[in-house]
Amino acid sequence: MGPLRVTNAGRPVKSAGPRQRALLAALLVRTNQPVGLSGLVEAMWGECPPNSAIANVHTYVSRLRRDLAGIGLRDLLVTDNGGYRLLVEPDQLDSHRFQTSADEARTALAAGDSVKAVAVWEDAWTAWRGDPLEDVPCAGWLEAEQVRLEQTAAAAREDFADARLAAGQYSTLIPELAALVRQLPLREGLWQRLMLAQHRAGRRAEALETYHALCGVLVEALGVEPCGPVQELHQVILSGEPPEAEGVRPMQLPPDIDDFTGREAETAELRDLLTRPSRSVVAAVTGKAGVGKTALAIRVAHEVGEHFAGGQVYVRLGGAGSSPQEPATVLTNLLVAFGVHPHAVPEDVESRAALYRSQLAARQVLIVLDDVTSMAQVRPLLPGSAGSAVLVTSRVQLVGARTVRLDVLGAEDSVRLLSSIAGPARMTAEPAAAAAVARYCGNLPLALRIAASRLARRGQWTVGRLADRLADEGTRLNELRIDDLEARTSLAWSYEGLDEVQQRAFRLLGLLEVPDFPAWVVAALLEVDLPAAEDIVDSLADVHLVELAGTDPAGQGRYRFHDLLRVFARERANAVDSPDDRTAALRRAFGAWLDRAVRAEAGLPCRFLKVRLTSGPPATAEKLPADPLVWLDAERDALVAVVEQALALEMTAPACDLACALTTLFDLRSHYDLWRHTHELALAAAVATGARRSRAILHQGLGALAFYRDRYGEASEHFAQAQGIFAEIGEIRGHAYSNLGLGSVHLYHGKHDEAAAELGQARAGFARCADASGEAFALQALSIVHRNRGNLEQAAKCLDRALTTFRGLGSRYGQACALFSLGLHHQARGDRESTERALVEAVDLFRAASCPRDEALALHVLAATCAAHGDADRASKLMSQSLTVFSPEDESVGKACSLYSLGWVAHRNQRLDEAAACFDEASRLFERLSMPLHNARALSALNDLGLSLPVR
Repeated sequence: MGPLRVTNAGRPVKSAGPRQRALLAALLVRTNQPVGLSGLVEAMWGECPPNSAIANVHTYVSRLRRDLAGIGLRDLLVTDNGGYRLLVEPDQLDSHRFQTSADEARTALAAGDSVKAVAVWEDAWTAWRGDPLEDVPCAGWLEAEQVRLEQTAAAAREDFADARLAAGQYSTLIPELAALVRQLPLREGLWQRLMLAQHRAGRRAEALETYHALCGVLVEALGVEPCGPVQELHQVILSGEPPEAEGVRPMQLPPDIDDFTGREAETAELRDLLTRPSRSVVAAVTGKAGVGKTALAIRVAHEVGEHFAGGQVYVRLGGAGSSPQEPATVLTNLLVAFGVHPHAVPEDVESRAALYRSQLAARQVLIVLDDVTSMAQVRPLLPGSAGSAVLVTSRVQLVGARTVRLDVLGAEDSVRLLSSIAGPARMTAEPAAAAAVARYCGNLPLALRIAASRLARRGQWTVGRLADRLADEGTRLNELRIDDLEARTSLAWSYEGLDEVQQRAFRLLGLLEVPDFPAWVVAALLEVDLPAAEDIVDSLADVHLVELAGTDPAGQGRYRFHDLLRVFARERANAVDSPDDRTAALRRAFGAWLDRAVRAEAGLPCRFLKVRLTSGPPATAEKLPADPLVWLDAERDALVAVVEQALALEMTAPACDLACALTTLFDLRSHYDLWRHTHELALAAAVATGARRSRAILHQGLGALAFYRDRYGEASEHFAQAQGIFAEIGEIRGHAYSNLGLGSVHLYHGKHDEAAAELGQARAGFARCADASGEAFALQALSIVHRNRGNLEQAAKCLDRALTTFRGLGSRYGQACALFSLGLHHQARGDRESTERALVEAVDLFRAASCPRDEALALHVLAATCAAHGDADRASKLMSQSLTVFSPEDESVGKACSLYSLGWVAHRNQRLDEAAACFDEASRLFERLSMPLHNARALSALNDLGLSLPVR
């Protein structure tokens, strides 16, 4: 599944020549089967082997045996029936693991579980590292096997697409399928699924254009029309029938607990409440901390799950913590879980709640809200129609909910719980001691689990010894009485059983107000290396003082606190550690997050220009994952929480720096709410503390956010604020970036004099501080001003200097921007050939720099150029290609303009239904963006061309 690799315990077999790789590949493809000498000769040389082929095979086999032995794999290559056999277990082969996962995914989809199918497929594709046997010179039957593996991959891509179609993942699937059909243009199944995804996403015009592109490919390559199923889908799309979309079915419940004990009456009552068919119901489980509310809710949710065909969602609201989740944030996450793209999430809470209720109206969903602080937190999350049900857990009484009150376990169930964890034989042998342990734990499930886990890890202990230790009041915290006496006592005992390093780690981790954390945070808190930190946090997880939350997409193990344990850990920290020690520990942890975030952001493409933070020497030698965006996605919630906590502790500088470092992630992932939230919080703190440079950078970030959200007045205000502060503190580069931002706003509004003034100042500022990249961007923007004024000679000079600079810097993104402007410059000169050459090069560079929106804009202009010169077919293909990078919910100016242009292309090709659909959709977007002239132009096109307006 890629280049040929053999490893044992991380040790790779040494690199070999092409014939030896072909030998190894042939034996692996037919693993555990004898391969004769003639078969090996054919696989290695094909039809023209050398006279010494047999002798050469024996030589290569000898070398391969030696190389395998060198990494500890002796006796794997054996002689068998005049040939050779490689003894490898099936699960040691990536191809076998892929096939096993693929079968599991197909089974899950056949059973209707599209979410599981997608997850299994995603795991399966991790085995693919490139083209099958891509570095092996295959011949004869081995070449046929290579082709078979390629066909297997193509078929798997189609089945993976089916799972994602069933899960409603249209927005991410469409651009991936668009790329695949370019790689495999004769694979009609991929084209069909692309059309279906576009149709279900409401992109009817694009689906029709995709069909037209497929027809052109097949006619040109094979002289045939698309197959029957594709033509039938085309007719369905033409008819205007609504797509038969399969809605996303979220399955978010955490796993059930194997050793769940007791609660038969409460389980039956909740099951009855949640499965009543008459109306929507809100059931609540209430009780003290550690009593097992979440465990009961999850158990019941799994038992009644089959009654809710629309899926189950699970949200932990954090009511016991200092920062409960806001309804606005929860609604965003739920809408995304139901398949709504982040771009389409409304900005105000009321609109989000309305959209959420609309999503629930056609579904039967079980909504589990864990750790609720009040009904005010719940109310916006309630369904507005019958069919769905809500199950809530809370420490407080919730008015309006059908409540099941949970108390501690009975004495018998407490001993049963101890038995299920520590072993029944030990409890049966010492029944009195077992009862005493349960009694000392207050029959509280959390305390019982901690005590039983400690006993389970110490096989030499008797139950009586555990009871004696618990009975010793000298090891308890008698001053912690009130409501949680039992849990606190057991926690104190478990804490006292730790060594000093573990105790300190437990205390300091409790200071963090993050939802979860990776092991390297422990390394920063304790100032130890990563392996030691992993051992420490794993030892805390062993005794249930922290929980293992799983592995994140970046491959990091993540841990979290139970809320009661976090409270206890903070109390211990306040009692043991000095304020200076606590503050220093938090600064180290926040600094580690900041250092990694700055280094990760440096590896991302940035669509807007800003004063980027420069990371100092890495806090540790640890490398970030290969994909910095994956790492930032995994840490997003923790990083936002760090910003909030640092600000609460008046650590303004790291909080502001971290907020600024997150802007590129928020831009790429459309996390506009988080962008605004973190920046506004940080800006308020920077104003209060007089941190002028932080204020300026944050204003600049808010200006960019406003610019991308089409709030140009607000953008100008923020850029002007940043400009003024940078001028006050004498930071030339920051002032130049603010000039560039203001100049961009003026340029967009056609204020060429104002734009020229700002951009000229930006260029001069960048030149003064020797920022070649910034100066080149200013020159590129100035070229637009000159072009719009008709001064093409001066525009050409600016572009020539900018492009030369970007090439010297090796900046693909900068070169792409300059070439895009150069294409428009040649267009203004009437030079079609030069226009197309520059734009094609810009498209390639935008793609290489991972800037899909800019790529789409360049494709759009290139298509318009072709259309203006009568090349309608090419224009149509380019316009369809440009739209594949926009999500169905994207409502940007770029998408609106692309649709408007695609409408004209479709009209020239006599595809009138497509033209009407494009003009109508463009009109809707222009209307939403408050662009009346553009909207009037789109409506005028519909009327002037005599096209029928589709029914909205």
